[in-house]
Amino acid sequence: MNHSIKKLFALCLLTAGVLTAMASSTKAERIDTLLLRFDQKPGLKTARDFFAYMDQEEFMDEPVVFTGATPLDTMKALVWYWAGEWYYAEQDYSLAETNLLRALELMEYADEKSISDNLAMLGLTYMRQSKYEEALHYMHRCYQLDTKSGDPDRISSSLNTIAGTLLAAGNPEEAEGYILRAITYAKQVNNPSRMAVIYGMASEIENRLEHSEQALLYADSACLVEATTGNRYKMAVRQTQKASILVGLGRYGEAERILADEVPFFRETGDQLSLAIALNKRGQAAVGLGQQKEAVEYLNEAIAICRRIGNPYNEAYAQRAIYEVLYKSNPEAARAHLERYHVLKDSLYSHATAEQLARFNAEFGREELEKEKEWLTRRNHRLVGIGTVTVLAVLIAVAVSLVWLRRRQTKINERLSSMMAELNNARRVSAAVQKTPDAEENEGYLTQDDKQFLKKLILSVTKMMNHQVVTVTQVADTMCLSPKTLNRRVQYLTGESAKRYIMRIQLEQAKIMLLQNLDIPVVEIGNRCGFDDHSSFTRTFTQNVGISPSDYRLNRGKC
Repeated sequence: MNHSIKKLFALCLLTAGVLTAMASSTKAERIDTLLLRFDQKPGLKTARDFFAYMDQEEFMDEPVVFTGATPLDTMKALVWYWAGEWYYAEQDYSLAETNLLRALELMEYADEKSISDNLAMLGLTYMRQSKYEEALHYMHRCYQLDTKSGDPDRISSSLNTIAGTLLAAGNPEEAEGYILRAITYAKQVNNPSRMAVIYGMASEIENRLEHSEQALLYADSACLVEATTGNRYKMAVRQTQKASILVGLGRYGEAERILADEVPFFRETGDQLSLAIALNKRGQAAVGLGQQKEAVEYLNEAIAICRRIGNPYNEAYAQRAIYEVLYKSNPEAARAHLERYHVLKDSLYSHATAEQLARFNAEFGREELEKEKEWLTRRNHRLVGIGTVTVLAVLIAVAVSLVWLRRRQTKINERLSSMMAELNNARRVSAAVQKTPDAEENEGYLTQDDKQFLKKLILSVTKMMNHQVVTVTQVADTMCLSPKTLNRRVQYLTGESAKRYIMRIQLEQAKIMLLQNLDIPVVEIGNRCGFDDHSSFTRTFTQNVGISPSDYRLNRGKC
């Protein structure tokens, strides 16, 4: 019986995966078609058609508006830039590169921030393809513009990306100087997300340099900072980085416990690159624990993903690791993996020779960086002791507040569960009115993770809506998903688009506030629930609830 259930569950997962892939393929074909039409006949209509679809997919924060007076080159630059962003998100780096290069050619007179954004995207696109020389070229230009802007947040981001590229190119010694400099700029601004990213990169660099304790300190710092943001996805990335360091320290059991949680999470989110990295590290941890069979399974899956998304850097590491597992038990298979590893290694580093990197560093001011690195290293070592004491103090404070937080979380969970019940009821009523199938039948099949996802979505929206309009893009950002992924998952779980489900959350929150906050005017409640104006709030509320907000309050919630 258990075997039959497992087979049925596996079939459901396979079906969901096929449907998701079909939907993604259809959208990709749609973008390809719209872009081809624009290229064949560039103009106002084809540009508007392209961005109308991008807006429909909620890919951008704000719609792009063209008029008859908009220059054709401006239209081309914007269409090609956003096409590049789209293909990068879809992990089609070749098409992303093509469109970003076309856009850059037309950006001579654009504002420097737009040019910097394009250069940064090009740098990332080349890095994903392991074309390190090209990546560093564009990242250096991006850094120059960001430095000119004087924005420490943008400067720290550029330095961090340069450091990551140098690390991928096999130059952790050079990367260290850039990441230390990035830390100094990041500390000038209050951006926890940026700080966590940079600490995470610092941990990877120090780990490669075999400075294990320093690497672990940076990894723990990244996790502590990320914990303040409440971002589950980014925390998973930081935890995976920490697990990698633990593997290097021989603490395989600790690494396996972390990765046992994060691998399923990355499967759920659909982030193939992060999944491949986590599987790679889990395979290495399994080797250390003597679990040879599991190690081969994890590493083979990592290799398959890397080949599918075109990531030779992580594939090379997996190929090397699986060779070391198999070279005694299956020499022939091990030899094939070793040959593939050497092919990948030669391909990777042919783009990052010592001469090319030396030229880059000379342009950037290597001597200045070396002096700064020496000073920063000494200072950061002094801060290790202070940081340790600070971390202990934070942990004590967290321990003291756990009881209060647990009580508060219980109340929040009760409220979220109540709101979910109201949302499900509203959806069933709507489905009955429209005579369409509702999601009631599917509710019994929702997993605990599905329910937690919806609770997290509700919590994100209610936190965000206070005096601001809530968009699908903003909500997706807080949950570390693309708007397309968020919409697809909400549609699958609720039968509604993410936009409509968010609107229902706003209305449920408004209903609660109308009854519990009688001293707050209806106009103010609409504002606090993220509606543009009073008329928009009243119209939307009336259409969906059946009576106006004022009447709802007057009747004590009886419609």
